[in-house]
Amino acid sequence: MTVTDRYVSLAVASVDTPASTTGTLPATSQLAAIAMLIAERHAGGAWQFVLHAEAIGAGESEDRLLAWASTALPDRGTMLGWQLAEKVLPPLLAASEAGDPGTGRTFLDRLLRLVTAPSIDLAVDHGGTGAPPCSELVLPGGISAPTLDAAGVESAWSFGNTRRLVAHVEAQATATWRLWLGGTDAGPAARAAFEAWLAG
Repeated sequence: MTVTDRYVSLAVASVDTPASTTGTLPATSQLAAIAMLIAERHAGGAWQFVLHAEAIGAGESEDRLLAWASTALPDRGTMLGWQLAEKVLPPLLAASEAGDPGTGRTFLDRLLRLVTAPSIDLAVDHGGTGAPPCSELVLPGGISAPTLDAAGVESAWSFGNTRRLVAHVEAQATATWRLWLGGTDAGPAARAAFEAWLAG
């Protein structure tokens, strides 16, 4: 089937450490998990969905996440996210710079194909940089999106609880997609197809 539209709802989790008060240590960001919900509309109007996610624990290399994402990310599509410039992209860029140069370059090549295409930051209409976490919004249909707070992410990462991290970023990616569906003309068919896929 011919794909006419593709959307990639991207979410990440990171452990952020502020700079030391003495100025001797810079702020750091440790990438912990990535999720992407890929939605494709085919020429006949049918929708197809797939949800990918991966996570690492403390002591594991961010390169593993980047290598996985380089394969999982599609080479084209419209990127969706919540605070893309503030929360999603910075940990990805930092990880690309900190690890193996070849792994980072391969990932950035794939990521930039999506970033330079049309991208939609759902937080713009909710305060932009001052927007609350997506999970705090009332999503279409009154569906909740429970996610971890910063302390919860750090705890899961520190103890290697990758299942909690995966569930966290999957919920974020799903919530962003639902939020986009609620404000688009994709129509009830897209929403019905998505809910049927989730229930299946």
